[in-house]
Amino acid sequence: MVAHNGGDYLPRTLAALSEQTRPVDAFIGVDTGSRDNSLALLDQAFGEANVTTFQQGRAGMGDAVKAGLAALAPRNDDPGDRDRTTADAEWIWLLHDDAAPAPEALAELLHAVERAPSVTVAGCKQLDWHARRRLIDVGLSTSRWAERLTLIEADELDQGQYDGRSDTFAVNSAGMLVRRDVWEELGGFDAALPGTGDDVDFCWRNRLAGHRVVVVPTARMFHVSHRPHALGSASAARKAQVHLRLKHTVWWKVPLHAAGALLGSFFKLVLSIAVKDPGHGFSQLMATFVALGRPAAVIRGRREAARTRRIRRSVIKGLQTPRREVWAHRRSLIEALGSDDQDADSARIDPLAEQPSGDSTDDFAALTTSDRGWVGNGALLAVILTAAASLIGLSGLFRAEAVSGGGLIPVSSKVSDIWHHATSWWIGLGAGLPGHGDPFALLLWVLGIAGGGDANSALAWLLLLAMPLSGLAAWFAAGGLTTRRRFRLVAALVWGGAPALQVALNQGRLGALVAHIMIPLLVVGLLRATGTARGQGRFAVPEPGDRRFLEKPPAKPGVNGMPSWTAAAAAGLALAVVAAAAPSLLVPSAAVVVLAGILLGRRGRTVWWALLPSAALFVPFGFSVLDRPRALLADPGVPLGFDGAPLWQQVLGQPLHFDADGGLAGLPVFDGSAVPWALLLALLVGFPVLALATAALFVPGKRTRVARALWVAALIILAGGWLAGHVATGASADTLVTPFTGPAVSASGFLLLGAALIGADGLLCFAERTAAAPAARRIALKSMSVLAMVLLVAGPVAGLSAWAAQNLLQSASLAAPAGPAPEASATAPWGTPRQIASTTARTLPATAIDRGQGPEQTRTLVIDTAEDGSFSASIVRGAGTTLDGLSTIAAARNIMGDPGKETVRDDDAVTAALRSVVATVVAGQGVDPRPELERLGAGFVVLRSSDTAAQLTASRMDAVPGLVAVGQTNVGWLWRISPLNQPVIDAADVAHRVRIVDGAGAAIGLLPSGLESVDAAVPEGPEGRLVVLAERADPGWSAWLDGRRLTSTTSGWSQAFTLPAQAGQLTIRYENPWAVWTAVVQATVIGLTVLLAIPMPARRPNTGLSRDEGSLRKEHQHA
Repeated sequence: MVAHNGGDYLPRTLAALSEQTRPVDAFIGVDTGSRDNSLALLDQAFGEANVTTFQQGRAGMGDAVKAGLAALAPRNDDPGDRDRTTADAEWIWLLHDDAAPAPEALAELLHAVERAPSVTVAGCKQLDWHARRRLIDVGLSTSRWAERLTLIEADELDQGQYDGRSDTFAVNSAGMLVRRDVWEELGGFDAALPGTGDDVDFCWRNRLAGHRVVVVPTARMFHVSHRPHALGSASAARKAQVHLRLKHTVWWKVPLHAAGALLGSFFKLVLSIAVKDPGHGFSQLMATFVALGRPAAVIRGRREAARTRRIRRSVIKGLQTPRREVWAHRRSLIEALGSDDQDADSARIDPLAEQPSGDSTDDFAALTTSDRGWVGNGALLAVILTAAASLIGLSGLFRAEAVSGGGLIPVSSKVSDIWHHATSWWIGLGAGLPGHGDPFALLLWVLGIAGGGDANSALAWLLLLAMPLSGLAAWFAAGGLTTRRRFRLVAALVWGGAPALQVALNQGRLGALVAHIMIPLLVVGLLRATGTARGQGRFAVPEPGDRRFLEKPPAKPGVNGMPSWTAAAAAGLALAVVAAAAPSLLVPSAAVVVLAGILLGRRGRTVWWALLPSAALFVPFGFSVLDRPRALLADPGVPLGFDGAPLWQQVLGQPLHFDADGGLAGLPVFDGSAVPWALLLALLVGFPVLALATAALFVPGKRTRVARALWVAALIILAGGWLAGHVATGASADTLVTPFTGPAVSASGFLLLGAALIGADGLLCFAERTAAAPAARRIALKSMSVLAMVLLVAGPVAGLSAWAAQNLLQSASLAAPAGPAPEASATAPWGTPRQIASTTARTLPATAIDRGQGPEQTRTLVIDTAEDGSFSASIVRGAGTTLDGLSTIAAARNIMGDPGKETVRDDDAVTAALRSVVATVVAGQGVDPRPELERLGAGFVVLRSSDTAAQLTASRMDAVPGLVAVGQTNVGWLWRISPLNQPVIDAADVAHRVRIVDGAGAAIGLLPSGLESVDAAVPEGPEGRLVVLAERADPGWSAWLDGRRLTSTTSGWSQAFTLPAQAGQLTIRYENPWAVWTAVVQATVIGLTVLLAIPMPARRPNTGLSRDEGSLRKEHQHA
């Protein structure tokens, strides 16, 4: 008998052993390091001389039996013993500490082996320890894939239906009777199978050795079917299954079985995610890796099996269960599991029984309908109010072709171009530079898909609907923290009119805007992932003293302490969107998730999934910024300077600094000369929320701990935002730009808003419990409640009104005739002017766009004039620089120095060349700029401005050699740059991205190309020629001519390759060694997360689709 922490079971087992009708001849007890009284019980029953200890408790039963036999009953090697008859042979009866034999069990086993001398292993009928008629197994079998099978139906009772069984593939080790010489010959149980499968393997080898295995149904064993903390887990079963497949197959099939086991595990993982059971899928995958990672154990096992094998392996196949029977049996278990989970009475009266769900049991049930009316009335009211304010403040964006201004510029007109910018490893800005596209570009691609291919129109509508979408998201998220409709309405109004959202809208900070919309969904996803959200309707937990609910609410993933995998996946997607839109939130948000996963223990195991999509999204981008990590914090869009608010103003929800005695921006009536309107409005918007959030820390109740967690998360976010504000990530004009404070203010603000909801709920519950108080006190409490509601609603309504009026008056002033400029205020006001406006999607003349998007891939030199007479210029590609084409890597590459001490680095060769050619062009002194323009790939020059100074500049540029005036367009003045090396290059041609130059550097040919790659025919030419790209030199560029790799070189700062004299097909592309692997990781992780986040019908049998028989039976017993 082997015992391990079996003190709860040993008294019954030992009593059953003493009651055997055929007493045993000798006892051997082995304790495997038990921490209870198992050893003492064995000593008392068997005597200390017959008990030994084996301290390797996780080594399994086989090693314990070997140790016990070696210590207390060593083998007699007398050759004469091997010729004994069955009746004279020595037999070993293996017993578990949690398996009690019936009185006649040993007698029946011995009677069976005496009748059939060829039987060397006999086993018992296994019945449940507690339900003595419920069958566990009557012999064992395996599938062709070595899965351990009992073929017993769920809850099947023993009615003698299997009493005719005899020969079987294997028997359970509990009560297994083994002939001693066969045990020694086969080497006992395989040490590589310590948890489960050791009995199947031993019987398998016994069969291959030419012996028989029988089950004796009249020998009954009452066995604990699923013991807590046992070695026989689902992972152990999978490891055993893979090990047996590799051990007992022919040698040439071992690699095939290994590959099949791995592929099968991946399929199980996908299937388990689809049925919302990812924990099982991952455990099976890891078990497969562990089994495949033990080649020495497999080789040793195959060697031992080959040593004792006497018959062919094919003989055993007849005893294995065919695949059709395995699936039929599994289906019956799945159906039994489902029927066990159905409650006919509740299904009849519950209208939500078949509503969509995110987990294998109810997760996201439909909204509960109250007798007082539809629960969404508050959401509808909040949407109407915020939509009205948005339509008034952004009326100029109706039917806008595109939007630009502040941090916004138009998006690419083609969804394919957005995808290219998002996934490319070469940044197509100016002369290009190595680096992966920003994760935010993927969000723009999704936006373009949602807009039917028109990302610019979709972006305009997103700006118009940002406020109602934010309010709706906050209303939905508030449902996880409060059941009171009035507070959900307040949350929707506060969030839909938050100052951080108003600033993001007016300044065109699209990333901060998207983050603001998604943060409530992220928070409620994390709350549901850990089971922290409040239940609604029939899932609501009654408050203390509430006698309306006498029964405990039904279990539902996501609420009342029950974690939800679906919510964790949804939170992961939301976190990926928030991090892509506001990268400065990635690290503090991840810190919050990690802290929750650690502190919540088992309840927090689901939130770890929330980190996977963000990690996958940022992996390729992270490889690109190893040498400039500040780019990880940069905001997407045009770098835009700002005056960040101090921390006390950020706690009030203000992202931009304002003076306490200042007025309201754009509203002359509230100029702050007499009344500090800025401070009053900031306090009216933020102080009620802050006060209630503080009260939540002290109001007694079940939710106080949640409020404190929200406070801790808010402080972590604010600290992360404060630290990020010390790191420069870009430059705007002469100003270094740090990450915008808005996302941190939004994230911490909603966390405090959540705590405020808990505080308001607690205070209102306290007020309601005073119903028996005197009338005067009740009236006072009700009056205070009404006043509090008025204050809570007044803040966001006042903020929305001020913002809408400011934008409306600004639009009116722009439309009115120009007058004297208003005097600048001496103090910083509350709010910011609107910088965004409708514009056209095209930012270049049509001629330049046609050549820029055609096979020429011609660049355009765009020059802008400033009011002070200075010029700014850039080289743009295709249809011009777009929002998706911007790169935070490019914005941060020129910043150097420690945080707080950053400076802009000196010009590199490309920037210096661009500065020189612009000076030459605008000076109009007759100097030919074409050599450098040709190297830049520029075929057109555009001067953007319409004032008198620009006209003078345009007249000077007409005299520049090589610039052919095309005329004034709706974008600006346009010139075409004529080729330098005429007549070798046709005069009607323009510069190409790829050209062939001779040994002197003169262009002798132009080649078509794509955005990055080149696939073109090259004619014969002189020796020493080069193919030159208008791209920065980088080791990632590779070229082949008819499959032969060309030597990489440079031409100044440009990438070039030596080109032989013969003709051929030229191929050029940019390669990154991480491209394929990171793409696979991204697609896999995000695809699995989306699959896990999709709700499913709430039917429990879905779970069983990914499980084997053993785990199905365990799940059934738990159900």
